[in-house]
Amino acid sequence: MFSGQISRIHRIGIFLLTLVFTLGVVGSAEAARKKKKEDKDAGKNFTVSEQMGKKLMAAHELLEADNYKDAAVALMELEKRASRLNTYERALIYQMLGMSQAGQEKYKEALVYLEKCISEEGLPYGQIVSTRFTIAQLYMATEEFAKAAATLEKWLKEVETPNADAYYLLAAAYYQLEQIDKAIGPAETAIEIAKKPKPPWLQLLVGLYYETKQFPKAVKPLETLIMIDPKKGYWTQLSSLYAHLEQEDKSLAVMQLAYAQDYLVKDNDLRALAQLYLYHALPYRAGLVLEKAREDGYIKQDATYWEMLANSWLLAREFDRALEPLKTGAEIAEHGNLYARLGQLYLEREQWIEASDALQSAIDKGGLGDEGTTHLLLAITYYHQKKYSSSTRHLRAAQKSNNESIRNSASQWMLLVERDSQTESEEPPERAQRDELEPSADEALLDEPTPQADQVSQTSPQQ
Repeated sequence: MFSGQISRIHRIGIFLLTLVFTLGVVGSAEAARKKKKEDKDAGKNFTVSEQMGKKLMAAHELLEADNYKDAAVALMELEKRASRLNTYERALIYQMLGMSQAGQEKYKEALVYLEKCISEEGLPYGQIVSTRFTIAQLYMATEEFAKAAATLEKWLKEVETPNADAYYLLAAAYYQLEQIDKAIGPAETAIEIAKKPKPPWLQLLVGLYYETKQFPKAVKPLETLIMIDPKKGYWTQLSSLYAHLEQEDKSLAVMQLAYAQDYLVKDNDLRALAQLYLYHALPYRAGLVLEKAREDGYIKQDATYWEMLANSWLLAREFDRALEPLKTGAEIAEHGNLYARLGQLYLEREQWIEASDALQSAIDKGGLGDEGTTHLLLAITYYHQKKYSSSTRHLRAAQKSNNESIRNSASQWMLLVERDSQTESEEPPERAQRDELEPSADEALLDEPTPQADQVSQTSPQQ
């Protein structure tokens, strides 16, 4: 439905935040509710023996140096003594083991250790809360979206001022679970509380609005997305959105801005801009866009392209510039309609021989939208070349048209052709008499063709 519409996002890809882990040995989450934190920590012993402290610090230094493998080896040695350690020491070991596994992208193993850490209930409350957020991130990394959502919902109740990243992550989890209605609220909140919303957050919200057909709501986040990350795709998407909302002027303005900044370099985007110009009755600009796209090598030169270019020049009344596109398009098109249009243009210019050649090619190629009109026009060109038998043959074909107006016009032309052919076979008429019988160029031609249709108006010749 929409040009450049945001597609379904990869199962993980864009949703996955960079995993930022907070090591328990260096502090706790400041966002934990103060009173609850004090209540939860009351009576707990958060001490580490001197010997254990040194070993934990050594492991921490390995983690800080991104030497996760050696850190894991050292911590697993400490884990063997877990039964002899206090609750706090065990929780710290499990927490750091979780970090070491996550650092090696062994996310499932990391989850096992971090769940053990939480179940010990040995860390200060703030560290438990921060570890739970890490667990939620790991559930996202392992595509366990239901667990990620449940963990985040619990985490949001435990912290006083949740950050925008958490709301985005929750929205992403619900989106992956295809619970779109549940995803919208957190996605909106993430953008509302963020000082500077990140492009993936805005992309997600736009996608959610699209899926729920709340198209007017998608405008603002899409406009914001363009301001902070002006990629080509966002411009064309916004233009399509405006067009869907019947804000055609804005749709064109957005595409013009994108074109001015050289963001439009794809075939479909350039055709879309040309179509917008044609829609807004700016055919000359459409022609310029299409010609430059061909010169730059950005557009496929198929029959549709040549037809659009010819239409642009015809509507702009640049008839000379329309000839070559019509010729080229007619040669490669699968149908004869472009030959018919070319013949019509030659006929308007009173180039009877060129017109008859093009119109005959149209009939030979076939697939015409209105073959009766083409036969009528071809008969007119033969009449002006005084090829009365050929003209009569095509008038008879035109009289078989389903279009009553075409049949009537063909019958009137038939009378004129018969009269002139009979007169010329007897003796040449006086010029004055010919002028009374022969239609002028304006009368002989049907109304000026428009590039939007293959038919012409069926004005009958004067008798």
